Order: sequence, then C-alpha cells, then structure tokens
Amino acid sequence: MKYKEEVIKDYLLQYLEDNDLTIDNEDVDIHDEVFNQDYFIIGYYNAEQWLIDEQGNNRTFEVLRYVMEQEKDNFGAVETVYDNAETLVNHYAYWLGYEVIADTLEEMKEGV
Repeated sequence: MKYKEEVIKDYLLQYLEDNDLTIDNEDVDIHDEVFNQDYFIIGYYNAEQWLIDEQGNNRTFEVLRYVMEQEKDNFGAVETVYDNAETLVNHYAYWLGYEVIADTLEEMKEGV
C-alpha cells in the first residue's frame, strides 16, 4: 500500500457521497471530478504536515519519486516543477487517485 492511500480512498468515497455520485457512473469522469477539479490539500503548511507520517517521518521524497515516475511514464518527461508541498501533494492525490479508483471498482466487482 502506498503512503496515505487509505486517506485518498476515504476522500474519494466521501466526495462521492457528498455529491450523490457513484464510482461506476458512466456519465461522469469520476477521476477528473474528484481529483482534478479542485485541490486535495489547500495551503503549504497543510501539505507539509500531510507529508509527515504518524511516526514523524517526512515522506516528501517517497511522494516526489512516485509523482515523477507517474509523470515520466505517462508523458515521457517530468514537466511539473515541484517547488512546494501543496503542488506535490495535489499531484500525488491526482496520480494515486487513478489507482484508488481502479482498486475500488475491482473490490466492487469481487463483492458482487
């Protein structure tokens, strides 16, 4: 499991509930709606705190490595400047959001 994956999943499920959406809604691009239309974290301080785990370890480099790998894999190069925690955390939620949605859909299929 990736860093704070459960937090991002909870954010997804809460967003769906608050907006009366379902994850398998074919009329709405759920990923875009949840992870691209608004910020996941607002504020540099809040983002910096989000990057510190329960044991007090700073996970910035782990998160940075992940987003850079995703950008390179999907676009062929890293174009984004990750010069602050807010940008980093929001991009992390964006990229990990794809995996969280896919995993959640898979869980739904297995549960049926």
